[in-house]
Amino acid sequence: MSAVQSPLFEPVLWEGDGFRVLDEILIPQRLEYITVTEVSQALAAVRDMKTRAYGQVLTFLYTAALVAQQYKGKEVEPLRQRMAQLTQQFCDVRPTFDFRGLGCFVDEWFNEIRRDGKVGETIARRAREFGAEITRGRRARAKRTATLLPNPASVMTHCNVSGELVAVAKYCKELGKKFSVIATETRPYLQGARLTAWELAQAGVPVSLIPDCAVAQVMAKGVVDAVIVGADRSAQNGDIINKVGTYPLALMAKEYGVPFYALVQDPRSLVTGDDVPIEERSAAELLFFEGEPLIASGVERIAARYPAFDMTPAALITHLIGFDDVYTPETFSHKFRGEAAAAKITAKQGGKYLLIYGVPPKNQYSFLMSALRAEQCESFLVPEMRPQLCGAQVVARQLVERNAPTTLISDNIMGTLFAHREIRKLCLFSQSVTEAGPTGLCGSLLAVQLARLHGVPIELFNGDAPNDSSRDRDVSTFMGKQICPEGVAVRAVEVEVVPWALFKN
Repeated sequence: MSAVQSPLFEPVLWEGDGFRVLDEILIPQRLEYITVTEVSQALAAVRDMKTRAYGQVLTFLYTAALVAQQYKGKEVEPLRQRMAQLTQQFCDVRPTFDFRGLGCFVDEWFNEIRRDGKVGETIARRAREFGAEITRGRRARAKRTATLLPNPASVMTHCNVSGELVAVAKYCKELGKKFSVIATETRPYLQGARLTAWELAQAGVPVSLIPDCAVAQVMAKGVVDAVIVGADRSAQNGDIINKVGTYPLALMAKEYGVPFYALVQDPRSLVTGDDVPIEERSAAELLFFEGEPLIASGVERIAARYPAFDMTPAALITHLIGFDDVYTPETFSHKFRGEAAAAKITAKQGGKYLLIYGVPPKNQYSFLMSALRAEQCESFLVPEMRPQLCGAQVVARQLVERNAPTTLISDNIMGTLFAHREIRKLCLFSQSVTEAGPTGLCGSLLAVQLARLHGVPIELFNGDAPNDSSRDRDVSTFMGKQICPEGVAVRAVEVEVVPWALFKN
């Protein structure tokens, strides 16, 4: 493998009177940087998902440095107030991310200012130094992660941890360990395909791509040695907040005996994951792909849910890997809280859904309408059902044609809606029935496991075959458009057998 650092490892670069932000939306087509000389440009980059994860951290710090550098006054308080305002501006554009915690660091730096009047210069210097300090900490964290892994290590990951897996691969090589990655595509922005798979392939690390709904299928085969994810936030009790889809991944890791590692930062004042507001992004980000609607007609009549993050309780995490040490949830809690409360995922007052997984025969839709009323549900909940998009392009379309209330989600959102008790029943449509169990589309096993683990009833039906006219046969394309970067393997998706034992109470 190449020893070259991923450009995502340090995606924001300070340059004189401003800084440059790597536009992650354009990867892997091209590497292009956005020049930032004004606060509004930085806020737009964060709001529009052009930068995320570690990029958001550096963007905030360097924006603070930019504002401080432009401040020529000698009084502390005006700049201090401007930094508090800046922190709030960043919180407003991405409410789940811990910009307030970063703002607390900035506020503390004002206590270091001497009476020589160099207020702006001091804050600007500290902001840049802190960015460099975190970058060094991330290298140490990657090395620490490599020491935890077995040899060989086949690692599953979700979303993107800003170049850190490439660093883990480098340290594994130094330790003589074989390292490979199975990456989820991570809908709807496809960060797993566009960023993680791309950067690993560029570095010569063996990497394969799977749809989000295949995590249970792949883990059940026993081919995953560990799961590694990032964390947008961590809590004092060891909970983490990360890209939506992390929670079901952790549940499946627990179910199949796979160690689950989270790369975290200090929690500061956050007590439990329940205390974090989860950002719900625009339905259009899910319903359209590169300007094209997922459903050819009737997309305006479909609702969609896109909570951008979910919460993974500490009980599902094997180790939290910080900048300074490796923790169990217990030792993490002891360090930061003493006796931190265990998180309970709070049931939200959201919609009550009837979840459909698989393809119902056309003569079943009238029955489903009756079932929706009988269960007193507000809407059908339909996952996309990758890779062929059977949910979006077959099931949702059939429901809309019958004027049925329909809500579309990406496959990785099922877990958080189960956790929040928003799903009343799973209607599973199988393709056949065998002695081992019913067979179904990729994701059937995940849907059943999630329903079982959350105490949601499952009703089994005979279903139709998947959509033969789909433009997508595997995860290499989305709506017929290539999403799998060069050098990335596509893991074959199989028809799933759901063991009968999972249907027992």
